[in-house]
Amino acid sequence: MQVVAIDCIGEMCPIPIIKAEKQLQNLQTGDELHIKTDHSCTMQAVVNHFQRKMGYPSSSEEIDYGIWNIKIRKQVKK
Repeated sequence: MQVVAIDCIGEMCPIPIIKAEKQLQNLQTGDELHIKTDHSCTMQAVVNHFQRKMGYPSSSEEIDYGIWNIKIRKQVKK
């Protein structure tokens, strides 16, 4: 399993979603994409987008005050 991280500090939606979609195209099934963001609305939008639209398991964790790490695991679409 490969883990790829992208830094989206200071970026508002839809930029993190666009960056994540591009990066996920290069990943294999089972790989994880980690996104760092400092906007709670971006964190919620990214997790919802990839769970609902793509069906990828996604979660977020506040790793510091106001900083979130979002994890998206690429899997085969159902």
